[in-house]
Amino acid sequence: MTDTLPDVAIPHLRDYIEEQRRGKGEEDAPPYAHPVDQWILRTLNSLPVRTVLDRAIDAYISTQMGTELASGIPIDGKSFPDLYQVLTKCTETLNIPIPHVYAMNSPYLFNAFTAGTDEYAFIGITAGLTEFFDPGEACFVIGHECGHIAARHMKYHTLVMILAGTLPRFLGPLGALLSRTAEVPLMAWERRSEITADRAGLLCCGDLKTAERALVRLVAGFADVDRVDIDDYLERAKDLESYHGLSGWQQLFQTHPLIPKRIEAIRLFARSELYYEITGQPRPTGLELLTRPELDRRINDIVKP
Repeated sequence: MTDTLPDVAIPHLRDYIEEQRRGKGEEDAPPYAHPVDQWILRTLNSLPVRTVLDRAIDAYISTQMGTELASGIPIDGKSFPDLYQVLTKCTETLNIPIPHVYAMNSPYLFNAFTAGTDEYAFIGITAGLTEFFDPGEACFVIGHECGHIAARHMKYHTLVMILAGTLPRFLGPLGALLSRTAEVPLMAWERRSEITADRAGLLCCGDLKTAERALVRLVAGFADVDRVDIDDYLERAKDLESYHGLSGWQQLFQTHPLIPKRIEAIRLFARSELYYEITGQPRPTGLELLTRPELDRRINDIVKP
């Protein structure tokens, strides 16, 4: 990461969010959130079990991730200062406190994740991202993870991790049954929450092409992503999905939409009225922007089920 981070100002984002939140509770999702994401968070956060759930998740983080956190390298002004600069920019853009961020070893070379609760969230960044993503791409990825924090996704993302791994392991067949019962609707929400987080990543990096390149790099790994024709990649992905019959039920247990779907979704957001309202950028002449209902409809066609 030797290039300097492009100075992309989003002067109206904080004011826009504050204006949208006036008269609303702190639990509301940000204005760029997917509507299903907004509705589910509002519903879940109204339940009286939140305190119990937070305590359970705190215990899970301590027992399952304590060693990784203790051995991870904190990203701050002294270690990985270039990434800390990116992190600071993202938190300022999304108007959130700077979270704990750690560089960690992982079997997934190019990856980042967020876990914890709304009160204590941390971000893990793998070695490949610290080394091979340029500042703009890192800004999208870190902005994506900060977007989960800004949207208050934390307890339910961590709950998905528990359902998918810990519960079946400790409770056997009963745990597997409970996991599957709750997992499907939570996975459906999580896929839509990833759309929200991708929008946050775009708001942070400020450039659609950079966001697309960052998403492609998650697939391409060490390959030179500048040699990838993204339009052709999307067309071929559609053909392969249709040819191999990747039906909706096969995607029910996926936590993330496929990368081509995420690129399509971020492109739609970038040419929507909502994007220009949030960023305060001048609207392009000669381009008909998507209304919020049309944006929601087309995004739902992409990420269903």
